[in-house]
Amino acid sequence: MTRQLCLTILLTVAGCASPVNAPMPQSSALPSAASAEDDGTYLQRIDPLGGQWRVERLGRQDFTRFNGWINFSGGGFLNHGAGCSGGYPAFYRIEENHISITRLEKAQVGKCASTSTATRPLAIESERRLASFLDEVVSWSRPDERTLLLTGSGGESALLTQPIEPHPEIAGRWLIESIDGKAVVTEERPPMLSISMNSIGVYADCNSMGGTFSVPAPGRIKVTGPFVSTLIGCSAEDAAEDALMTAAITSATAFHLQGDKLIFSGSKDMVVRRPAPPDRRLTGEYAACGDTLLGAYHEGPITLLIDSHNMADNAGCSASYSTNGPHISLVLEKNRPTCASPAPPFLPGQPVAIGGAISPLATVRPDGFGFDEQGRLILRTMRGLLKMCRKGSPLPLGG
Repeated sequence: MTRQLCLTILLTVAGCASPVNAPMPQSSALPSAASAEDDGTYLQRIDPLGGQWRVERLGRQDFTRFNGWINFSGGGFLNHGAGCSGGYPAFYRIEENHISITRLEKAQVGKCASTSTATRPLAIESERRLASFLDEVVSWSRPDERTLLLTGSGGESALLTQPIEPHPEIAGRWLIESIDGKAVVTEERPPMLSISMNSIGVYADCNSMGGTFSVPAPGRIKVTGPFVSTLIGCSAEDAAEDALMTAAITSATAFHLQGDKLIFSGSKDMVVRRPAPPDRRLTGEYAACGDTLLGAYHEGPITLLIDSHNMADNAGCSASYSTNGPHISLVLEKNRPTCASPAPPFLPGQPVAIGGAISPLATVRPDGFGFDEQGRLILRTMRGLLKMCRKGSPLPLGG
């Protein structure tokens, strides 16, 4: 339960987007890159499986009683669980509607110490069955926005769904303006409140804290689960900010919307508002932030300078580019030695060096882009998703 709670909080504050129906379209007719701007759907289109899914049915078996789940993290890594345990890692790679899943280690199921003796055999078997099925998956499809169908090499299929947000009027990210009438001012990151799927969390310059909540009646709120926190060492000032935000949200008993603001009442009243929409134009100056590429290690900084027609990276490699929706087509400059770095073939779990004198444009070949709700540029590459922060923007969660 604690693992599921922490994962839910992580997904909430990290702003994972819900995927959409189809893979990113490809086209040979690419318009000018001067118009490259995300319309708000691009991240969903370059990461069509991203997010956590509930396993409704596996073959003909109803899987809801086992609380089965699969979490596809951005562009290359998944874990899953059922019965009484989970977290079994694997690499995944999608090409159009084909998918390959590779494990570096065999899933070890059966860690069911907290499960009753009577139900333990069924719980263990549900974990084993889900792990075995995923090892055979070869294709995926999206019948509709909230449904995912995975199909194995033998023809067996699993039906997965994403839950519907129970409180859409207050869900999302909010900028914390004031607590007890005093403005909340931070240095590196804006103080944020995040609400999703009955989970609520806060973060600013140091730790991120979160828990579960319920709405027992319209306009009423109650934090129902333990409020867990990361354990980053903070300055006294930052620790005090964390304590103040935590006290405000855990003591809240009521809420109401007032224009573009959400106001919580309790022992410490808190006023929050929607943040301004992020800049979704591709042009800009960026540096890698947060978690980066799947299986990559940094030889140095990763940076990109993007104008309306060209990109240049930390190694001095440059490329002209054009876009068609979220699709990027690169033409590397042939006369630059740093652009000659070979793009190594993808081998699950095999690391690749990137950054510093090694060109990301040449090595991982970005071919798609989108922006998350924190304003980070997300590049789809041969090695998964590369997260980049615009120069001068606040640090994101995890940055």
